Amino acid sequence: MGLIKSVTKRIKNSNIYKNYRLKRKEKGAFERDLAFFITRHKNIFGYTPDFANPRTFNEKIIHRILFDRNPLYTFLADKLKARIYISYKLRDFAASNNTGGGG
Repeated sequence: MGLIKSVTKRIKNSNIYKNYRLKRKEKGAFERDLAFFITRHKNIFGYTPDFANPRTFNEKIIHRILFDRNPLYTFLADKLKARIYISYKLRDFAASNNTGGGG
């Protein structure tokens, strides 16, 4: 019994096994999210959505939630951070378009 425990412990402490568990956990979380959104969408709208090829506006929003993990969306969801980001972009835009002249 001691041999099995030591081999199991060695396998579980290996980097390959840790990476495998992490990827499996991420995949499971994605599948739970996908199942949740499919069930919720079907209950609300009465049809099964196709998030891989979205056609309606609601499907496109959920597609972006599931497949596009851009941190900018999280940043812009915060009102204060969005205002700071937009003012920064507008300042750069105004500076680049200020060529002078006028006539």
